[in-house]
Amino acid sequence: MNNAAESMRKRLPVASVLGRAAFVATVASLVLYFAYLRPLQMRWGATAVEIARTLPGDRVVGNATFVATRALTIEAPPERIWPWIVSKGGEERRFVKGFETNRYMLWLARSAPRLTWCWTLSPVGPNRTRVVTRVRFHHAWMSPAAWRVLLADLGDFYRVRTALLDVKAKAEAPGRGQEPARKAD
Repeated sequence: MNNAAESMRKRLPVASVLGRAAFVATVASLVLYFAYLRPLQMRWGATAVEIARTLPGDRVVGNATFVATRALTIEAPPERIWPWIVSKGGEERRFVKGFETNRYMLWLARSAPRLTWCWTLSPVGPNRTRVVTRVRFHHAWMSPAAWRVLLADLGDFYRVRTALLDVKAKAEAPGRGQEPARKAD
């Protein structure tokens, strides 16, 4: 037998084993994500009552396949938090679908997929506010581009958590209560 044929025969089993190992690792990662990590990130910081509560915008995307409710407590009254949420809407380039000052703001995506992002503010003490957000949209899990859905899932958690923590940091910062700088018209 020549060297090339023998070398090829030795590499095939190794490639086959590596391919199978990669497949098993991928499946295990997906099972871990969907069974454990995704449920945690979809309700980060939110209580069972907050998750069950109907929020403005829940009916806008009635057949949502993605519903994520996240929350945190901010050591500031709603009126100190509100301007920062309004400024976030401008950063995110969202269309405001509805609002009640210092209570809630509902954003609607300007393009597909149809998406709502609701922010609610509930006082829980003289200088404490519970901020709850809910993102709802519909995506096709069985589409050929399902991997994009998974990336959107992960990206949403990062984006919303970052937005919540940014609003918290700004509202609780020394000199808080100062409104964010507005862009000149």
